[in-house]
Amino acid sequence: MKTPTPYPGWIIQVGACFLVLALVSGCAGTFGHYKRDPEVFEAFNSDQVPLDYRYYYYHSGSEPIAVIGVEKKYDAGSNMWREVEPNTEKFKNLIDWIWEDYGYTRFAARIIDPSGKQAGIMYTSIREVAIKFTDDNRIVVMPHTPFLWGPAADEGSSGRIYSKKDSKSYSSIPRRASYP
Repeated sequence: MKTPTPYPGWIIQVGACFLVLALVSGCAGTFGHYKRDPEVFEAFNSDQVPLDYRYYYYHSGSEPIAVIGVEKKYDAGSNMWREVEPNTEKFKNLIDWIWEDYGYTRFAARIIDPSGKQAGIMYTSIREVAIKFTDDNRIVVMPHTPFLWGPAADEGSSGRIYSKKDSKSYSSIPRRASYP
């Protein structure tokens, strides 16, 4: 009886590499990123943003956190992102009152889709932003803002931000932010 010959180690390593590569490329396939751009920053501050985008703003309840403009083929509206018309007084106020704090300064960026093409623009002071593109032409933009929710979120005291009592009331969530 012949004993089975084990696969050489390099075949297993190559197979593992292909598996990891497939998993990583599958996960990263729908996520975009942003690239800071001073020209986009100037466009927002001088109220000269491209009019061929749909604009949305994200707010913490008391002040705007971010403003994005996306190609018209995309939809970014949600309970957190509200549509706003560019070149209006409301739009200008959003840009003027964007949230800033120590260590968080305003910047603007180009939103890049998974294929590397520009899909929009963004104005914010939040450095950590996840940008996901879905199959139904939606862009999900999520700024990472746990520091605005108060000391309990920072300290991780209970691991939960909402309790049953206040889970339906956004205004009951403690927030911390500076006003420009």
